[in-house]
Amino acid sequence: MAPPPEAHNHADGPVYGHLVQARDIHGGVTVNAAPVAAPVHDVSLDPPRPSTAVRGRDSLLDALRAAMERGAPVPHVLTGPGGFGKTTVAASLAEHARSEGWTVFWVRPDTIQPSMLEAAVELGGSRQEADQFRAAPRQAARWVWRHLDAAPRPWLLVIDNADQPELLDPENRPGEQRGWMRSSPGGFVLVTSRVDDPGLWAPATVHRLGSLHGQEAVDALVDHAGGRRPSGSDELAARLGGIPLALSLAGRILATHGVLFPDARSLLEHIEEDVSRLDALATPMSQGGGTERQLLSGVWNVSLRLVSDQNPQAIPLLRVLAVFGSDGRAVPMAKLPLEDLRGGRLDLHSIPLDAASLARTLNALVVHGLVTVIGTGNDMALQLHPLVSEGVRSGMTEQDLPLVEEMGTLLDRQGEQDLRFQIAARGTLARLWSKLSAHSEEDSNRTPEFTNQRELGRALLLIGLPEPGERLFTKLVADATRVLGAENSFTLKARHFLAEAKMYQGLLDEAEEEFRALLSTVTSALGADDVATTEVRYMLALVLVRRERWAEAEKQLQRVYDERVATSGETEPSVLFTAATLAYVAVKQGRAREGERTLRRVYAIRESTLGAEHSQTLNVLQDLAHAVETDGRLAEAERMFRRVRDVRREHVGAGLPDTVLAEKDLERVRAALARAESGAQGTQEG
Repeated sequence: MAPPPEAHNHADGPVYGHLVQARDIHGGVTVNAAPVAAPVHDVSLDPPRPSTAVRGRDSLLDALRAAMERGAPVPHVLTGPGGFGKTTVAASLAEHARSEGWTVFWVRPDTIQPSMLEAAVELGGSRQEADQFRAAPRQAARWVWRHLDAAPRPWLLVIDNADQPELLDPENRPGEQRGWMRSSPGGFVLVTSRVDDPGLWAPATVHRLGSLHGQEAVDALVDHAGGRRPSGSDELAARLGGIPLALSLAGRILATHGVLFPDARSLLEHIEEDVSRLDALATPMSQGGGTERQLLSGVWNVSLRLVSDQNPQAIPLLRVLAVFGSDGRAVPMAKLPLEDLRGGRLDLHSIPLDAASLARTLNALVVHGLVTVIGTGNDMALQLHPLVSEGVRSGMTEQDLPLVEEMGTLLDRQGEQDLRFQIAARGTLARLWSKLSAHSEEDSNRTPEFTNQRELGRALLLIGLPEPGERLFTKLVADATRVLGAENSFTLKARHFLAEAKMYQGLLDEAEEEFRALLSTVTSALGADDVATTEVRYMLALVLVRRERWAEAEKQLQRVYDERVATSGETEPSVLFTAATLAYVAVKQGRAREGERTLRRVYAIRESTLGAEHSQTLNVLQDLAHAVETDGRLAEAERMFRRVRDVRREHVGAGLPDTVLAEKDLERVRAALARAESGAQGTQEG
């Protein structure tokens, strides 16, 4: 039974009638209408009632109603992440059971033994016997189930929020039905849990709840907004990812704060950068027992605590996934190589990181609904719901800066593979670093932020998007000059990429002017023979290539090539870049066979060291196709251009400049092939 009110004027347990509470001796009286929202320490015969229609769960409720019969062969379990509406579905089924004349018992696992004993008393069990069994859990379970099995009226037992299944049976798997979750000839058992592990619950029937989609999500938002459909509802529902709790909070905010947010678009603008702002607005409306589970941050914090209690590596791993997989992007397991993760924040002193511990941690995240596995084997990837990903990032603090820096290092090791992934991850990482270190007065702390921005801009250039790259590098040069100094190596490299972005846009005068100014600076600061000085001379030669001043470009490139070979040998990456560019110039000057030989040599090295689908390998293949096309071997060139087009579509994306260029090359050579075939056919007919 509920304890009496405590001395500090706090009331626990169900209240029948009205409870009058005096705030303090200075007055202020609150009249709370029954029933009050307070923690229930014994069985509830008055389960929660959905405040609105239950959207998007019609087929699930139909299946549960059909299965709900006295003596159902197995219990049923609703699983899904926190905030996805498991309790709401269970409450709707409880309403149906009440309407059918069934008794409804609603219990929570943290007080399950006293609650179940109270249920047996409700069914006619002796209070004295119940008290005797409180210290004997096994005997208590047998005594309770005897009464439930023999109940005169059918009943529905809902065990809500069984997020720690061991509470249902500390000694056995819950699905074995030897503890508090059992099938019974007297009624029907429904369990809700975040733990989506069919093996744990078997042979129970498991139903997984996902997010709402389309009109169902909009309708849920409108229901909680009081039935009115504010403008922008579709966009807001989409922004909230169809998560029922988020839709509920947003709808209630619109209904309560109509002056601040006259329509859904105004609320959407308020949360656009940080969805956790919903919690701040909804907190005054989420008072009473279980407040934590009524807020987005709360439901995710509960999940994180449950997972991290048994798997301490789960939280840092989830944070990595929340950055690499923001906006719902899948993170291939190849992006999380075990050898690169070792020695970092995932490699705890108490639990060394190895394949087994990583697998256990991932499995824990999966069964708690925080991570979804896509694909199998070498193609396996991990995905977070966009709102879960955003919520995890919102919970990160300045203490996570070392982990953020570690993520940047992890991306550095992956080079230029999968540029779309690099751009998305770098962008998220740069914004997160800026946010977490915003209050720091130490300029030196910005170096990792600058590095992420530089690599993001570099990826934009590689993927063929120089305009946003120029904007990024313009700001980065200004910031780095102020913080690090004009002649700092990082600042000089940022200036280099800024000039490169101008060149790729065809702003050749500006690019040449910047490269010449940079050449003067690096020559003065580092010397004429320094690697950085040679790199700037190489870029000036590329400007000449773009101006189609072939002979002058070839002379400059040959000088750079000789210097690089003398310093590094013929297979060093910068030497290969220079060799490929020289070969391209040779093709443009009518020496196609000479250029082809060099390009084939460079291509073979790139393919063996970087892989056939690396952007640098594809660039050489495209130049090689041009050489073959110039030599008149159109069918061979068509195969090469088609290969470049297909890989770029897959790894860069359709519609981006490099992919479009590859498509144009393919169209041109196919048109030439068609003309050649048509001419040959005409000659034969003639």
